[in-house]
Amino acid sequence: MSLFFAVPAPEGVRDHLSECMADVQRLAPEAAIVRPENWHVTLAFLGNDLDKDEGAVARARTVLEALPVEGFLFDVQGMGYFPTRQPNQCIVWAHVEDVHGLRRLHEDLRELLKREGFEFAHQAFRPHVTLARKVDRLAAQELSEIEFPEYSYPAPAEAVQLLHGVSAPDGGVVYEPLATKALT
Repeated sequence: MSLFFAVPAPEGVRDHLSECMADVQRLAPEAAIVRPENWHVTLAFLGNDLDKDEGAVARARTVLEALPVEGFLFDVQGMGYFPTRQPNQCIVWAHVEDVHGLRRLHEDLRELLKREGFEFAHQAFRPHVTLARKVDRLAAQELSEIEFPEYSYPAPAEAVQLLHGVSAPDGGVVYEPLATKALT
């Protein structure tokens, strides 16, 4: 499974986003809904099956210990979608406002990971929480056009975690923390 660093959605944000899911399920009943306990902003994806590499996990834990952390508001504002490689399918996400603290955390983490020998493809950092996968593009388009002012909800971010995915009994995935660092 995958190995990555993330900021989990705080409980208040998860509660609030759960309200949004009624619209997602109504407009995209075929969607693969992401479990609320899996909602997070990915800071750095390290790779698939890397969680089985004890050396890589140890280096990633070292990075987390060295990471300077500073609190920020986890501010969710509206929804959008990303197309996927699958024809007519998208990923629906909640936009997380790109506050200075979140961007700085992302940049500091990637710099420390590079020093530890981790390599990344250059990708723009677009902070978001994935809510559903395998969403029909027309439904995703409808969702993105709905006004969601009531879905703007900031809460203090609580931690940065090193996560890995494990198979759940129902065939889905659950992200389990391998290490956690509280935000101050």
